Amino acid sequence: MATTGESSVSLESGEREMHENSEEEDAEDWGDWEVDADSEDQDYAAEECKCLFCNEILTSASSVFAHCQSQHSFDFLKLRREQRLGFYDSLRLLNYIRSKVADRISHEVLIEELKAVRGNGKSKCTEDGQLTGFPWSDDKFLTPYLPNDPLLYTFDDCEDEDFDDLDAFVRTTMTSGGERDQMESSDTSNLSATADLSEGLRELLLTTEPDIAAHATAILAEEISKGEDFRMEDEEAEEDDVSDRVLSLTPPENSGSSTSRDDGISGSQEGGQLKKKKKYKVTFASVADKEKLNINRSYFGSYSGFGIHREMLADKVRTETYQAALTENPSLVKDAVVMDVGCGTGILSLFAAKAGASKVIAVDGSEKMTAVATQVARVNGLLDENVSKEERAGCNGVITVVTGMIEELDSSMPVPEQSVDVLVSEWMGYSLLFESMLGSVLHARNKWLKPGGAMLPDTASMYVAGFGKGGTSLSFWENVYGFDMSTVGEEVLYDATQHPIIDVIAAKDVITDTCFLKEFDLLTMKHDDVDYTADFSVKLARKEKHGSDVVGSTEDDCVWCYGLVIWFDTGFTSRFCKEKSVNLSTSPHSPKTHWAQTLLTFKEPIALCREDRAMQHGSWDKDAVGSEKFPAYTIGGRISIARSFRYRSIDISLETNAFGAGGAVKSWPVQMFDI
Repeated sequence: MATTGESSVSLESGEREMHENSEEEDAEDWGDWEVDADSEDQDYAAEECKCLFCNEILTSASSVFAHCQSQHSFDFLKLRREQRLGFYDSLRLLNYIRSKVADRISHEVLIEELKAVRGNGKSKCTEDGQLTGFPWSDDKFLTPYLPNDPLLYTFDDCEDEDFDDLDAFVRTTMTSGGERDQMESSDTSNLSATADLSEGLRELLLTTEPDIAAHATAILAEEISKGEDFRMEDEEAEEDDVSDRVLSLTPPENSGSSTSRDDGISGSQEGGQLKKKKKYKVTFASVADKEKLNINRSYFGSYSGFGIHREMLADKVRTETYQAALTENPSLVKDAVVMDVGCGTGILSLFAAKAGASKVIAVDGSEKMTAVATQVARVNGLLDENVSKEERAGCNGVITVVTGMIEELDSSMPVPEQSVDVLVSEWMGYSLLFESMLGSVLHARNKWLKPGGAMLPDTASMYVAGFGKGGTSLSFWENVYGFDMSTVGEEVLYDATQHPIIDVIAAKDVITDTCFLKEFDLLTMKHDDVDYTADFSVKLARKEKHGSDVVGSTEDDCVWCYGLVIWFDTGFTSRFCKEKSVNLSTSPHSPKTHWAQTLLTFKEPIALCREDRAMQHGSWDKDAVGSEKFPAYTIGGRISIARSFRYRSIDISLETNAFGAGGAVKSWPVQMFDI
């Protein structure tokens, strides 16, 4: 997604780079776990869990961990925090302990081993972000050792309790700090406050993922080192609700007798110390807001270059679809008030103005691009210059350009709320949802679109299919100027199993039929609807001619499927486009666009053939399904797409199953991708 009308980015421009430190976490298919019908409405946290070391049955995961600490001197939560174990590493640890206890390893020996791990600094990160060096690092410990072990799907809830405890600790520290000497500016109170902050940060950051913690620590260090980023509070403000405050610090000593700054921080100093009625405040909320602001600055800045806009304007599929929707539906656009969210150079606004709109509001978060859009509209005689009716005679100026994020605009808007007839935006990104601009469009819909107003586009759909060897780079590396470099190709293929590939795939390399994943109705959907899980099932496509290319397979062929390709369509449907409805497709079977497609590569390729041929093999061995000897006839599973903790990014999880003869099914560990 993009905030400019020209919303996507060039694969070669480097404006958007896929994260290289994506953490690959494998897990078995947990979809087979079942909960008894009688207990479906019960809270999982209340299910009985067995102790890790003895046969004691406890009422919850937190009770198990408390029991292990008091009776067996093993603190699971502390080990998890100190070694910064993520969800899957913690899950491996629990299964590792259960397996060792079942092997009759002495409890004392096992606990001493775990304590030794905790104390010897074995936690190390590889370049791909994986923790290594633990006895439980093997992925075999992802498989539940005890069938339907409630501890495995409730242990993570205990982290919420840790945060509650930490919050209480911070509030107590802050309150007591405020009561004792009102944070007077002495060396000892400065050291005490800093020590409290360090301890609080240590406890908080150790409960987060390692990369988040490291990044947050860096930001906080920067905040603390810059006096200009601190806010000062009067004593009168101490009666305010304490819930939005974390820790108060006395400022560093400065020379001079007074300070006065443009940012509103002022006060007097005596002997290099501030008076006790003033103090600084640092909050985690403010750090998060700053991080969000930094990402937004980078995001909008990436659209300040003209290369990306040229690429998007040159995308004829994209641009001509919007042009047709705006200019060939007079009953929709003529005399209408149109809002263009993420206008970029203003091309969609220009189309709307030419189509007879009475007013066009072009909004963009990049100051540079709004200046460009303003100049472009002026040069073409379509800018509303805010002149009198007499001066406007014979002038078609209807475009008003507004700078800022749509969520932050109010009084600067030239129209009242719920007065826009048509809301148009080119918000789509890789895999449709990358860059999270859809939330801005939905905000504009809720605030500015009048009841019964139109959205362009008004629908979005996602699809998936399987791709063959031609969708990889293996063929290239097998013959490089007559030399075999297939080992390089294998490395490249392995990397692709951890990071999604954004590339154009040829129709001939799509070897299965197409499976519909998800449809969004832009007029009614909520922002949370972008997080979804969908089942998929694909079978080998029959051989067809696409121009000079042959797609699919004959009855006797067995084809290797290397992964899944995802694409999207957006519809300008007859709901609003009465004269001419159009569809923008990024399918590999359609003309290519700058969005390309998203490729998710399997851990290992799956042999696929037609169902009747698969039945001839008669394989009942699930572990052999998908091999050349026992090919599968269907590949199915689940795809989940959700907004990432990294602002404006998305996470994709893939669960893959191969279905063979006799009902045999082979499942692979869950694959995690992020864009």
